[in-house]
Amino acid sequence: MTKTDLKSQVREFAGKIQTLLNQTVANNARVSAGVVDADHLMAVGTNLQVKDLSTAPIPLLSTDKKMQCFLDVQYLLFLEATSDQYLTVKTSYFGILGSANAKDPLFHYDYERHKAGYTEAHLQVLGENEILTPMMEALCVKRRKKSMSELHFPVGGRRFRPALEDVLEFLIDEQLVDSKPGWKATLASSREEFRNIQLKAAIRQNPELAREALKGMP
Repeated sequence: MTKTDLKSQVREFAGKIQTLLNQTVANNARVSAGVVDADHLMAVGTNLQVKDLSTAPIPLLSTDKKMQCFLDVQYLLFLEATSDQYLTVKTSYFGILGSANAKDPLFHYDYERHKAGYTEAHLQVLGENEILTPMMEALCVKRRKKSMSELHFPVGGRRFRPALEDVLEFLIDEQLVDSKPGWKATLASSREEFRNIQLKAAIRQNPELAREALKGMP
């Protein structure tokens, strides 16, 4: 595929994310794409600034005028170096914030392909625990920072990590954000596409296992 193919696929991807947000938990959300490396890598994010590729959170629906969650979405994408050259996520970040100007998120879901030191797909919660903090201070002697916010909770690995749809569903189910009519069906349809992509990738990496599973089918 050519450079144009990468741009067209990434822009289509950005459009799908924007539509997903505006059909479920947001109004007038803007998701854009920008070039990181003209030949290999592109960025997608909420309120993405093309010049410096910075993002800004979008407000999510709320029935309370004073309390509202904000969402910051970031992706880095490239074309896999195979014969098919399918669009692949290098990193992703879904941050939930308590205000548009918050310096730190309340929690965030991260995926960092080929990350060393901790699991590629993880959740970080910016909070403290009166039992965990002294435990970390006593046991985590090699850590520079010893708080719960520095722990990377595993969430399924590369193939079975949460999708953006899962995060949105969590926010709705836990009553942290309001939603639009038909949100459940919209999330389910979009998530099925994501999971099918992951399943195909898993099959490509484990063809013998796939053949074995198919043997027992009529």
